[in-house]
Amino acid sequence: MSARDGGGPNIREQTIRADVSRETSADTERMFYMKHTDGDTGEPGREPGRVALSGSAGEAGRAAASAARERRERGQRRQRARRLLLLATFLLFPIIIFYFSPVLIIEGALSGVVAASMLVFGLQFLTAIVLRRAWCGWLCAAGGLQELAATAVGKPSRPAWLKRVKYVIWVPWVLSIAACAWVAGGFTVVDPLYGIPGGVSMNNPLGLPIYFGIVALFFVPNLFLGRRAMCHGICWMAPFMVLGEKLGAALRLPQLHVGAEADRCIGCGKCDRACPMSLPVERLLRAGAIEDAECIQCAACADACPKDVLKLRMSRVR
Repeated sequence: MSARDGGGPNIREQTIRADVSRETSADTERMFYMKHTDGDTGEPGREPGRVALSGSAGEAGRAAASAARERRERGQRRQRARRLLLLATFLLFPIIIFYFSPVLIIEGALSGVVAASMLVFGLQFLTAIVLRRAWCGWLCAAGGLQELAATAVGKPSRPAWLKRVKYVIWVPWVLSIAACAWVAGGFTVVDPLYGIPGGVSMNNPLGLPIYFGIVALFFVPNLFLGRRAMCHGICWMAPFMVLGEKLGAALRLPQLHVGAEADRCIGCGKCDRACPMSLPVERLLRAGAIEDAECIQCAACADACPKDVLKLRMSRVR
């Protein structure tokens, strides 16, 4: 039959139907791919029947999967490095523990001596002006011990009252240091080795009960009150860093912090589960940054995020 007899329109109609069929098939394939990829990583699923697209869509999917895999591996490397640093400082704990002593600083003040712990606390305050509480997340020996406890239990720390306890302890402690210094007529000597003969904290077997008592003090509460319970509740160093952080923010200085692109969040909750301080990261990120005095800049939340919503940054905090 000729086109003049009506065959032409039939051929054109068949061609249009074929084109529509191909487009529908492509759309279906794309939807199938999106539905059957790993929601956390963006990688194609590995269960039977899961397939990837061919052509440009397939290349885009593979590129996204590769980027997600690279992000995940980069985050894993960063967290391994952080944990190794914490482990190293914990292994040095028997040597350095008195450099953070809340007792030697009082004894030194009574003698008019600036002891090692006063120098350390002052340094923590100054570095926190820019680095905030990064010390807690990356270098604190007690923090490393508590993260070790978290591997055994991993229970989130939930009591809201806990983080206020350390300030109730800290204020009278600082006042007692000032009172002792006043009684001594002020500080007249700087001696980093005051009360630390030879510069080694545990240089006598008689000191081992003190050492293991301190270790137990930082380890055991985590089993009952959750991850980093002592950081929340008792740490006498944290308030110095919180004050430094507040000063840096007041001066509008660039500070280390976890920034967020809230519109990319999918609400998976992985950031909440990864946070060693048990912060409600998913709720906090809605403000564009993790603004909480208990944040220790460890970036565990950022490295757990499958969508790259969170990033460790050095900039002014809004």
